[in-house]
Amino acid sequence: MKRQDEPIERLVALAEEVDADFADIQERQAAQMLCRAGCSSCCRARLSITRVEEAFLRRGLASFSEERRNEFSARTREENRELCPALDADGRCGIYPFRPLICRSYGVPLRHHRAVALVNPPIIDACDLNFTETSLKVLPSKDVFDQTALLEVLETIDRDHCVDNDLPQRHRIPIAHILE
Repeated sequence: MKRQDEPIERLVALAEEVDADFADIQERQAAQMLCRAGCSSCCRARLSITRVEEAFLRRGLASFSEERRNEFSARTREENRELCPALDADGRCGIYPFRPLICRSYGVPLRHHRAVALVNPPIIDACDLNFTETSLKVLPSKDVFDQTALLEVLETIDRDHCVDNDLPQRHRIPIAHILE
């Protein structure tokens, strides 16, 4: 493995960990979670991703047929498109194995830490379709995903990827630009 590929491999390992955590929470909270294939209420067109996620997605896109890539590209040019151009007509993600971390974690309760923790306590939120009958404040901590910690790990991996590839750091790329 080339040194330049190492951050991507770390991203893959992190994505697998996030997927496993999501599945565990979804299993424990099945009655409160409506997440399923075809539900695309959280899949918005203006999503942006890190450079390392871009590299991973581009690697995945290279494995698709030219026809499939052209379908994504055509959807990026649709006027007033509100949903992610990776979604097919049935609301299913066409890049699912290569989707960004935010897509892998959204739906379960997410804890967001704030800059001044003692003044502003963490925020816990989830997809508006989930947990409509239960207060997120009463969930066990094991059923709340720490989004801030995830983003810190992703930022480290992305920084290493940018340094290895002489790319500007802390630069996000709209997913639609990658699918063009």
